[in-house]
This record gives sequence, structure tokens and C-alpha cells, in this order.
Amino acid sequence: MSGYARFQTLSMNKCGEARTRLCKASSLRRREAVFRCFPIPPPITLPATPNAADLAATEDIQLTPAVKAQALALNNNPVQIYNWVRNNISFIPSYWSIQGSELTLQNKRGNAFDTASLLIALYRAAGIPARYVYGTIDVPADKVMNWVGGVTKVEAARILLGQGGIPNTGLVSGGKVSTIS
Repeated sequence: MSGYARFQTLSMNKCGEARTRLCKASSLRRREAVFRCFPIPPPITLPATPNAADLAATEDIQLTPAVKAQALALNNNPVQIYNWVRNNISFIPSYWSIQGSELTLQNKRGNAFDTASLLIALYRAAGIPARYVYGTIDVPADKVMNWVGGVTKVEAARILLGQGGIPNTGLVSGGKVSTIS
């Protein structure tokens, strides 16, 4: 991709935590930047087969009576559980775990981490081993603009994601931002 450069520098915030700053070269002149304010978990090797931890409750994966009742109402069926979460939990553009599974179930909305926590909690309540997987995706700019509320400018979508703490980078193709990573 010609004309595109990505720079990575480390700075320290007032809490002393490392913060990664990603910028497009052209954005530096306009003082636009994307900040990754939360640490990315180090890569780990998961066991090949499920273990006891894949059925246990955690701080974010609460196996409360309400979570267990919802799993039971969905017949402890993994497809029904997935479809229910997909069709009934609204997305909030923010980053990292904020609510956990219980509040996400109560509020019927959450960010990607909270929604994953609810899905995992429902699976575990149904006796289905489940765990988190973390990664990065590239999404067409028009899909992101729709996803954040139907904005009409790519930069507005990126700013909204950034305000929610979601690290993102605009990838340029043909002289315009075509994909957001």
C-alpha cells in the first residue's frame, strides 16, 4: 500500500503503564492518532483439549442463577445460545471488559469482550467448555460506519471507535481509507 506507513512508539501514561501509539504518517501532520490504552495479552498456547478451567466461573464469566436460567431456557443448546446472544445483545463500541456476563445479560448490550463473556458464561452454564480467543480483524470502512451508528465519514467512525477505547487503524487503498483494522 503506497503512501501508508505505520509507526509504533511507547510512551508512559501517568499510571506508569506502557501505552502503544499507532499513527499514519499523514495523520501526524493533522495531529490525529490512535492510542492503544490497554495491554494486549501475551500469546499463549491453549491446551488441545478442554480442561476444568473451560467450565469455571471467573471475574468476567459469572455463572449466576440468571445466566444458568437463560442457558436452560435455551435448552443448553449451543446453536440456540449463540443465536440468542447474536440476536438479542446490542453492541456498544468500547474496549476491554467493562460489565462481565451478568450485567451484559441484564442490560442486553455490551462490547465485544462483554458479549464474549456472556456467550462463554452461557456455554459453561450449559456444561459446554468455552474460552476466549483474541485477535485483530480488517473490516471494510462502510461496514464500520454502519456498525457505529450509520455515520457518513470514515474518520467519524474511527473517532467513535477511538472514543470507546477501541484501537483502530485506517488502511488506505486508491487514495482513501477502505478498511479499518
